Amino acid sequence: MKNIALYIILFASSLMMVSCEDYLTQESPDKPTTDQVWVSYEAAESYLVSAYSYLAPTGWRYHEYYYLPQNFRGDDMFPEGGTTSWSYLGRIVGFNNTAADGVPAYMWRNWYKGVKLANDVIANVPNMDMLTQEQRDELVAEAKFLRGFYFLNLQMNFHSIIMPLEVATSPADLQIPVTPVEGVYAQVEEDLTFAAKHLPASWSDDNYGRATSNAAYAFLGKTYLFAEQYLDAIDAFAEIKGHDLVSGEDYRGLFDGTNEQNEEVLFSRGYTADQMDILYLYHQLGVAMAPAELNGGWFMASISDYFMSQLEDGDIRKAATVLQDGETFDGEVIHFDDPDFKMSIKYVESLNAISTNRSVVDLILMRYADVVLMEAEAYYELGKDGEALDKVNDIRFRAGLGDVNLSGTTLRDEIRKQRMIELVGENSRYYDLVRWDIVKEQLSNAGQPFAQNFETKHKFFPIPLEEVQRNSQVEPTPGF
Repeated sequence: MKNIALYIILFASSLMMVSCEDYLTQESPDKPTTDQVWVSYEAAESYLVSAYSYLAPTGWRYHEYYYLPQNFRGDDMFPEGGTTSWSYLGRIVGFNNTAADGVPAYMWRNWYKGVKLANDVIANVPNMDMLTQEQRDELVAEAKFLRGFYFLNLQMNFHSIIMPLEVATSPADLQIPVTPVEGVYAQVEEDLTFAAKHLPASWSDDNYGRATSNAAYAFLGKTYLFAEQYLDAIDAFAEIKGHDLVSGEDYRGLFDGTNEQNEEVLFSRGYTADQMDILYLYHQLGVAMAPAELNGGWFMASISDYFMSQLEDGDIRKAATVLQDGETFDGEVIHFDDPDFKMSIKYVESLNAISTNRSVVDLILMRYADVVLMEAEAYYELGKDGEALDKVNDIRFRAGLGDVNLSGTTLRDEIRKQRMIELVGENSRYYDLVRWDIVKEQLSNAGQPFAQNFETKHKFFPIPLEEVQRNSQVEPTPGF
C-alpha cells in the first residue's frame, strides 16, 4: 500500500479516536461530518481509505502490539530477553496474561476502530445519489472487505467478540452481546463474498495495496478453512486469478523490499522510504529482531531450534528467513556474541534499517503460497490426498526441494511442516496450532520456555477488561 498511505495519514489523523465511544457523542471542527464526507466520490473514498490505517500501526507499536502476540507464541520463533524482560510483554509470551493486559487490548481497540470506519461507509455510501451504482457497490465492497478482515482477526485472537454492524448513534448502541463463533464466521463470509463480487481484480499503480477481488477470495477461503468448510474453501481459492508463486531466485525479494509488487502478494501493508520521514510511516522489525551487538538491536526474538531442525538441505527459504553467525548480510559478514543465535530477517532490508530503527519493507498479510498450502490442507481434510500432495510439491519445488510421495497422516504432517517453514514470521503458525488443537504438544516438543504455563484458556486472549467495564452485555472471560 504505497500511494494511498497519504490518504490514510491525513484523514485518519483528523479522527483522533481513543475509545469506542469517542465518535458517538462529540461533533467538533477537527472531525469530518456528513456534509464533508458523503458529498462526492473522492471524499467518500478518502474516508474509506482511512480504514486501512488499522491493518498495522507504525513505529514500535507494530512489533510490540501486533507482531509479538501474533508470532511469538508459536514453536517457530523464540522470545528473547528484549521481550521477556518487560513484564507486560513477557506475560503474553509466557501465557500469564490477564484481561487487563494492554497488548491484546490495543489489538482489540484498533481493529474495532477499523470496523467503525468501515460501518460508516457501508451505511452512508448507498444513499449517495450522485454516485453510479457501480461506484456505490465498489466502495461498499471495499469497506466490507476491511470489516471482514478485522472481524476475522478479532475472532482468531479473542475468546469472544462483539459484532457492531450498524453505525452507533449513542453509547447505548454499543451495549451489544458477544456473537457465537459460528455467527462471526457467517458474517465474515457474507462480507467477503460481497467484496469478492464487486471489487476489481487489480488496481492502478496509484492505488496499489487496496483490496481486490482476489484478496477477498483468499481471505474468504481462509475463513472457510477455519470454519472447517473445506469444500467451500477450495471453491473460493479456485476463483483467484492472475496470482502465482514467484521463482525461487526471487524469493528473498518478497521480504527485503526489492520485489514487493509481484504476482505472489495478494494483500499487504505498504511503506516507502519517501513517506518515512514526512508521514512517519515505518515499522521497526529490523532493530526488534537484531541482538544488541548488531547495530544496537533490541533482541526481542530469534528463530527457534525446532524450526531449524525441520529445514532440509538445499531449502532456499533458509537464506531468505534466517541469519546465522558467520553469514553475510547486506554485504557484511555478521558475527553474534552468541554463535548459536539465529536472527529472523523477514522484513529486514538492511543494516541501516537496524541502526536507524526504521524499516520500510511491506508487511505481507496474504500471499499465494499461503493459499496453496491452505488448499493442500483442505484437500487433505476432504480425503483427496493426490490433490493435496500436488499442492505441497508445488511449494517444495519452489523451495528447491524434491517431490515427496506421501499419504495419510504423514502427508498431513508434511503440510503442517511446510506451513511453518514457508510462513514463519507471517502471523500464521500459532493460529494453525490452535485450530489443530496441538499447541501445548508442539510447544513442549519444541522446547519453548513457557510451554508448561499453557492452558486451554490461553488459546485465545480474554475479552479486554476495558470492554467488560463499558459494555453491560459482556461478561468477563472465565479463567481470567
